[in-house]
Amino acid sequence: MGERKKKVEIIYFYSGLYESKKSLLPVVKKLRRERKDINVRLVDIDDPENTELTELYNVNSVPLVIFLTPKGTIASRKSISLSDEDIINSIVDQVIKGDLPKPCVNELKEMILNSLKSIPKRNELTELIIDQIESDVLEADSENEVYEVINFHISIINHTIRDLEEFKKVLQAHVKRDQVFII
Repeated sequence: MGERKKKVEIIYFYSGLYESKKSLLPVVKKLRRERKDINVRLVDIDDPENTELTELYNVNSVPLVIFLTPKGTIASRKSISLSDEDIINSIVDQVIKGDLPKPCVNELKEMILNSLKSIPKRNELTELIIDQIESDVLEADSENEVYEVINFHISIINHTIRDLEEFKKVLQAHVKRDQVFII
């Protein structure tokens, strides 16, 4: 039991619609054979028994790998395949060295995620944008990565606003003159 506590826990969220547990087992066995300092758990998000776990870790898309410290703290999360050994090994090494998680980065991410909760979700596009920003922020492991995510999404939002203004102009050209737009 003491040895188990020293291991990094890897939780791999996948969809049975796209990957089968049977196809993932050889990858899990290979990882376990090469690394004695990890435990790997497979979680099919389509299985109703996994709903609570999926919600607990805020899983919005798959594949998703969650790395837990030996104490059970989330160290990192990445939207990668379980077979992406280089990234998995790199993150496990950082967790073992104590380089992940980074408390100051986690505080920054938490502040951003809490701020996003204040945004009204009036339509599906807004929900989609917020979900993607949340997912990307959660995957950032350094302060620089967090700021890159923020700048990236600000750029996308600015371009989307310009595109929507163009849609509006095109559609307004085909509206009856006495018709009023509802905002």
